[in-house]
Amino acid sequence: MSRCASELTIPGDVPLLDVVLGYDCNLACSYCTITEGMRRRELPSARIVREIDRAAARGFADIAFTGGEPTIRPDLPALVRYARKRGFAHVKVSSNGLRYAYAEYLDHLIACGVDQFNVSLHAFGDAAYERTVRRLDTAHLRRKALDNLVARGLDPVADLILKEDTYRDLRPWITSLRAQGLRRFALWLVSLTDQNQGNVDQLPRLSEVATEIRGACDDARAGGYEVWSLHVPRCFLPGHEEHVRHPGDDLVTVVTPDEVFDLKDSRLAGGVKPEGCTGCQHVGRCPGLRQDYIAVHGAGEVRAMT
Repeated sequence: MSRCASELTIPGDVPLLDVVLGYDCNLACSYCTITEGMRRRELPSARIVREIDRAAARGFADIAFTGGEPTIRPDLPALVRYARKRGFAHVKVSSNGLRYAYAEYLDHLIACGVDQFNVSLHAFGDAAYERTVRRLDTAHLRRKALDNLVARGLDPVADLILKEDTYRDLRPWITSLRAQGLRRFALWLVSLTDQNQGNVDQLPRLSEVATEIRGACDDARAGGYEVWSLHVPRCFLPGHEEHVRHPGDDLVTVVTPDEVFDLKDSRLAGGVKPEGCTGCQHVGRCPGLRQDYIAVHGAGEVRAMT
């Protein structure tokens, strides 16, 4: 998958419409939250056009097409063109990026109006990547896709999934991607929902992940590039609070084949503030911990920053 359906678009500075075109994908990631039944559900093109019209009338300026894997939808270029026609200033596609290995397809999306690209990279190293996505002969496509994006000056965001078998590789992972020309990195904590809810061994402790994140943030400061973390409260990253972002911080409306909701109301936006949050200077802006995290690790790691 490009992103699990729960891995939603990072909030921006203006209202954003996040359109989950469907749940199907050309990969079969080992941590995917999408069930087989969900893979058969998608938004009809006519419904997407109506949602674009509605968001344009409400003054939304940015739109993101996500999934599942949005690039497997034949109507994606036409939907991008329509969003531009309706006045959206920026069009983002969040994808696993494999189709960008084919320059003609990438150039077609750009010509239609895509100007922002998020690429989910799943794991560090070719062998680990193919084990995770469970598709052979895809690692070389990932490398070619990134080369194509960088060569066109598109400044893609690399979405890196932090789980038990990836977070220790975070700093060398970013270093290798820096060598390919990438300069923006978003760190996502794996989700234990739907299809992936039983894989509790994938979810590491925040106190252990935070050590690697702090190191990656220090590297970014020294190297002049961007790293930001989601799903990890500020109390785990003292001195690095400027690298923290929370899903739902800004106005994001999410349209899926099943429902329409504001990102701040997503189950992955946090929602649980345990006793350790009492008196914290960030309590008003921090969403707290996710339910799936507390179910596995509890809330004893939280320490208020006063």
